[in-house]
Amino acid sequence: MTGNKSIGYYVIISLLILLPLSSCGPNYKATRAQRQTERQQEQRRQEGERTLLRGKKQHINAQSRETRKRMKQTRRHSQRLNNNRRIPFYKRWLNSLRRK
Repeated sequence: MTGNKSIGYYVIISLLILLPLSSCGPNYKATRAQRQTERQQEQRRQEGERTLLRGKKQHINAQSRETRKRMKQTRRHSQRLNNNRRIPFYKRWLNSLRRK
């Protein structure tokens, strides 16, 4: 009689241990339609970026030669200034807090 109780006890304990493992599967499994819509959204985003770059090039080409030269000088000057700029204090603080 005591043998039956101990077997039942071990069965219940093993089921309680294995129960959470069965629910640890992937929470999100995309269906074929969802993957297709995600692909389409990615294609639209890439197309939008290409359109933006095309528009920028068209804008630059529409300017006169002197204006393009000034735009180029201004862009280089701003890049030079921004590359040597120190990271803002709040970003440095947040990064130091994240590392701890």
